[in-house]
Amino acid sequence: MSVLNRWKDAWVIFKRDLRGDRLYLIWNVLFMLYMALMMSFMFQYDERGAFLLEPMADFLMLLLIPFTGFYFSRRSFNYLKEDSYTQMLRFYRTLPIPADAVMLGRIIQLVTAIFFNGVFYFPALYLLSATLRSELSLAEYIAFALTWCGYGLLLNGVYIYFEFLKKGSVYLWMSLSSMVLVALLAFVVNGFGGNLIKLTVDYSGRYALLSPLVWGSLVCGTLGLSLFAAVTKRKLAVRDLA
Repeated sequence: MSVLNRWKDAWVIFKRDLRGDRLYLIWNVLFMLYMALMMSFMFQYDERGAFLLEPMADFLMLLLIPFTGFYFSRRSFNYLKEDSYTQMLRFYRTLPIPADAVMLGRIIQLVTAIFFNGVFYFPALYLLSATLRSELSLAEYIAFALTWCGYGLLLNGVYIYFEFLKKGSVYLWMSLSSMVLVALLAFVVNGFGGNLIKLTVDYSGRYALLSPLVWGSLVCGTLGLSLFAAVTKRKLAVRDLA
């Protein structure tokens, strides 16, 4: 299959999914604004003027940022009851549409979702948090946002792997397990006196878009996503969808 045809099929898949669930985009916007409001309460100063973060801040950020890679849709709401992702793959295989076009369509969906959701989440968080505005200029805050977008790319690679290769019940347990793992990570880091958000704020404030965390996160996120996508595409081609 030529590269041009693969991209053409991928865009058809992306536009078909988006066109069928346009009303669900409202839920995306509302959820992103709710996330921003909830996170804004985690940033504060103490009585001495020192910059503090609630202990739950890392956990919430690690948990919620991957959601910027999703568009809410009937499929995402019904994946457990109807195993909707498997049904989608079965439908595309009957057309037939090759696995690499399906995967490319999902990557396009991921990248556009991160952009669409990020446009609402990150500016809203910056506007709602006076502490963030006092710590970071606009350029520095963009570096902060991009750092977390890199993490979102990496985690969404894992979600895509389970979304395409496992049944809805397994995908649910993976999602619950990821919550436990990010909670453990957040509290282990906190137990050693660290804080991931404070680290990204400090590096972004010091180096802005030259921050090594920005580019390290984006490179690791892109490479991790590419690796998971390659493995998923290879296994998807031979997955039994019966």
